This record gives sequence, C-alpha cells and structure tokens, in this order.
Amino acid sequence: MKIRTFGIVSNIRKKEIREVMSRVIALVPDDVRIVALEDTSCLLEDSRIETVDSLSLCDAVAALGGDGTFLRAARLLEDDEIPVLGIKIRSLGFLTEDDPERAVSDLFAGRCVVQERMRLESVMESDENGDVFTALNDIVIHGFGVSRVLHLRLSIGNTLLGEYLADGLIVSTPTGSTAYSLAAGGPIINPVTLESFILTPLCPHSLSVRPVVISSLETLLIELVEGGDSMMTIDGQEACRVSEGDRIRVGRSEKVTKLIVTDDYDFYDLLRRKLKWGGVLRKR
Repeated sequence: MKIRTFGIVSNIRKKEIREVMSRVIALVPDDVRIVALEDTSCLLEDSRIETVDSLSLCDAVAALGGDGTFLRAARLLEDDEIPVLGIKIRSLGFLTEDDPERAVSDLFAGRCVVQERMRLESVMESDENGDVFTALNDIVIHGFGVSRVLHLRLSIGNTLLGEYLADGLIVSTPTGSTAYSLAAGGPIINPVTLESFILTPLCPHSLSVRPVVISSLETLLIELVEGGDSMMTIDGQEACRVSEGDRIRVGRSEKVTKLIVTDDYDFYDLLRRKLKWGGVLRKR
C-alpha cells in the first residue's frame, strides 16, 4: 500500500494524546503528507500536521485512542472506505494495536495487511426522510429515560422469528461480537472467517429467548410493538428515536470498513490475550 497522505483521528480527551501523536508523527516518512481535522491538528500546532476539512483524500488513517475512536474514524471514512489503523491508548482496544511504534513502522515498511470488515445497514421504514445508518459493531434498540420493557417483534425475511419482552435488542456484526453483544451474553464470532449477524436480546423476560446467529445474507425486520418512545443507537456514535409501530429493516451494507493490522494478526491469539480467554484459574 503506497501512502502519500496519512490522516490522524484522535481522542482529544486522552491525557496522553499529545505524546502519542508526537511518537506517531516521528515515524512517518518525511515525504508523506500528514493531515487531520481541526480538533486533532490543534493539539500540536507546531507539528507537520495540516488542517483539512475532510480526510477523503487520505491513503490511510490512524485512529489514536481506543475502539470508540476507531469506530468514529470508520464512520467518518465509510463512504471512501479508506483503510484505518487503530492505536490503543490505555483502553482494551480490541480493534487497535497495542504498540504505536511497531504498528506505524510496520505500516510504512509494508508489513501490514488490510482486512475488509462487513458493516450492517439499518433503515427506519416509517421515516419519511429515508435515513440509512450503517454500523461496524452494532445497532441497539433500547428504551431511554425511565426504564421500561419493550415488546419487540422479529422477522427474518418473510418468516416471523418471534415476539418477546426485553429491555432491548442488539444486532451485531462479527466485529461487534466482542463488544456490547458479548457483555450481554452473545457468542464470539471470528470476523475474519465468518460473516453473520448476532441477535442478542437485552434482559429478556423469558428463558426461551436467547442469542441467535443468522447469515449476513438474511434481512431482519424489527418492529417496536409496545414500549413507548425508544432509541436506536448506531455503534454508540449516533442515535435516532423509535416510536411504537416503527419498523426497522436491517441487512448487510454494501460498504465495508478496511482495518489495517500487522501481518502476524491472529484473532484467536487476540481473544486469548485481551479477553483472557481459556485461562486456567487454579494455581499449579
């Protein structure tokens, strides 16, 4: 991957962000242009960073922060499908690299690969504006304000899957299977080898309602039968109101997120290291 213009997206609330940005910039070759939006470029005013209104001309972008920062960068770049390199600062960072120096050095030395991660698309059928939302991790249907139970009806294609009462529903991609869905009891799916959707109910009021994995080729229809005004949250970044009777159609997006990883990336190794998967609890 030839990189002539390198963009930076950062979590400006991280106290170490200026130090990390300086370390990253120092590793970028002198003939590569470095750009950022104003909220990031103003952090290092005397650096090589140029302020731009859009990152659409970048060949690659580094997201400095955590998974939330990566999701923000992916949302900013979804139309252009520009590859994103995530770099962790203190957080768990399942989508990000732990070592800034190694990640950036490997990127410019050609020791990285680009994975295409599927996104999901949701459309509010009753929305006159026809707004379309896409997500890398998940969409969540949930109440807001005073806690209330939602009555949801789910159909896959033309077949009714069921109705249930719950605090909400998570529709997740494999990339999002290690995020909110996992915390709510959903399964882990390898995003490199399997494309699917995970339907994870939030605190269902029935023991028979459990997470379901369906093909990414399916189309899901979610109807809020009862529960008052609620919300649909997209990757924890955007939100829109959902009212009784609203129907949300969810399917696979034509857009993908291009994730830059080092060439020794292994999902199962990541699972073991970051989530302590399969650790023996007893002492030897």
